Amino acid sequence: MILVTLTGWLIWRGRRSLKAFNRGDWISLAVVGVGASALATVLFTEAFKQTNPTTVILLQKTPPLAAIAAAAVVLKEPLPARFWPMLPVCLFGAYLISFGSVKPITSLGSIGDAPAGAAMALGAAFLWGMGTALGRRLLGKVSFLTLTALRFTVALPALAVSLAVLGWATPSSAAVPSLFFLAVAAGLFGLMLYYRGLRGTPAAIATLCELSFPVTAI
Repeated sequence: MILVTLTGWLIWRGRRSLKAFNRGDWISLAVVGVGASALATVLFTEAFKQTNPTTVILLQKTPPLAAIAAAAVVLKEPLPARFWPMLPVCLFGAYLISFGSVKPITSLGSIGDAPAGAAMALGAAFLWGMGTALGRRLLGKVSFLTLTALRFTVALPALAVSLAVLGWATPSSAAVPSLFFLAVAAGLFGLMLYYRGLRGTPAAIATLCELSFPVTAI
């Protein structure tokens, strides 16, 4: 709600560019907003309740596989020859940074694992990967600022439905400053930078750049 309030005017400013959208573009926007922004977040969060958190975090490293496949099919992206040898290095590096050399192997298949939770985590990863490729497609029609606002706005109704199903929660007054900072810093500025970079970067490469998340988190 904070993000839609802050960015809604950007949609009005870029409304003329929306006239060029075809059916595929609107479907792409639905996948980006409803799928990658709303549903993926709900699935990823719910997966922590269903299965071993280590398994969830491990599967969170798989979005590049979906993004690279979608970029090849939807965007027909040409990739340099050095990309393919670098791909497993990036994935394995993210794995090591997050877990070291032993923990995921020993935890997978433990008592805390459940197929439903693993499926939710994989579903979230797939949607995030698709969101990267389809967001790259939409940047050919709208500015990165407009796309940022569209993603937040399209996600809001889907999140409202999720809250109605899973239960509402009202933040305390003490939590409001933290929520505002999180929305503006990690949400608004983070996504604006992401789409500004994605405008000139192949989706298959951008998805590997997202693997810097473990380094930042640590």
